[in-house]
Amino acid sequence: MDYCNWVESQRGKTPVVTEWESIPAEVVSDPMVSTHTGTVRQTWVGDKVVLTRVVVRPNSHGKPHSHGAEQVSMILRGAVKVTIGETEKIAKAGSIVHIPANAVHMFEILAEETEILDAYGISVSAEELRKSYPD
Repeated sequence: MDYCNWVESQRGKTPVVTEWESIPAEVVSDPMVSTHTGTVRQTWVGDKVVLTRVVVRPNSHGKPHSHGAEQVSMILRGAVKVTIGETEKIAKAGSIVHIPANAVHMFEILAEETEILDAYGISVSAEELRKSYPD
């Protein structure tokens, strides 16, 4: 099933408490969801927020993209170079990265495996998570 359709089907079904370990891990292979080869992801879906914990291979990088959902990422371990528009910054473990809705951005994973907790705000539908790539 398409990731955005799956997320939409989970909205409004969240229990009060969820143990993170109970959320299945999956290897992401859909380039409309992640362009980092070998990313492992766990996804929790609320009513208007989606949390994903991703583990990304070292020395990998995504493609510049945007999506309609606002994104906040906390680097749990490792480090990334974040490009938002023309701005490049290094974010290390403990850093919080804010990506406004529809901003073209990209993460480049640096020399070590990196774990990131992403939060996406969705107001209307999970389609706001769908990536689009500039020409």
